[in-house]
Amino acid sequence: MTTSFVRFRLPASGLLAAGLLLTGAPARAQAPGPWTATVYLQQSWPKQTETNRQIKDINAALGASFKTWDDVANLNLGVQAFRDLDPRWKVGLELDYSRGKIDGTTPVDTPAGPANLSFEQKYTVYADLLALVQFRPLGAGGRWIPFLQGGLGVAYEKDRTTLTLQNPYLDETLLHVDNDGWFPMLTVGAGVDVYLSEKRTWYAEAGVSYTWARLKHDVAASGSMAPPTVTADTDSTGPNLWLGVGRRF
Repeated sequence: MTTSFVRFRLPASGLLAAGLLLTGAPARAQAPGPWTATVYLQQSWPKQTETNRQIKDINAALGASFKTWDDVANLNLGVQAFRDLDPRWKVGLELDYSRGKIDGTTPVDTPAGPANLSFEQKYTVYADLLALVQFRPLGAGGRWIPFLQGGLGVAYEKDRTTLTLQNPYLDETLLHVDNDGWFPMLTVGAGVDVYLSEKRTWYAEAGVSYTWARLKHDVAASGSMAPPTVTADTDSTGPNLWLGVGRRF
């Protein structure tokens, strides 16, 4: 029995379309999505005026030279998520987290002989959550996208301050203060996003901002040199600089 063959003849345009379907190649470029997420590292210069003054008072009273918060880096890790409203405006959320401490030990003379005077102020948690609005004056179509942004939210911190005196005959706590609380936070800033390729998926980001945030209240204190209460003052007001990398979805 003879087998019949049926031949189909496709025009060149039909062959091209069939090839695109078989290979899964898109017929047109996909538009960038409306969501962006950025992870960044930020350096802050908080005022910490009252806290630094208290440390300097301890140094003057006891002949020590403990560092203040002006002497150390104040780094925090953050993430932002935004959604475009239009080519110029987008809204989002920001979450920052950090922890750190300043500490030191210096030898001092006591009636019980030479001893070590040790100071530590440790932030076990410092976090903030902000609602942000971002404005892009040149729109979102270029490779370089400058922006202005502002945010409002809340911050939480928890810290402990201790001052101790120790030698083989002494183990004395001179000061012990536990402090924590919530407080409002406001920030304004400017920056630029730079797309890393023509696909406009990944971008680098740099920015500067100024923050107003302060927790100041009286808390209980203990120790042989401590009054019943002390003023705990976490003043995070000050400028910030951040560098990050982000992706559009």
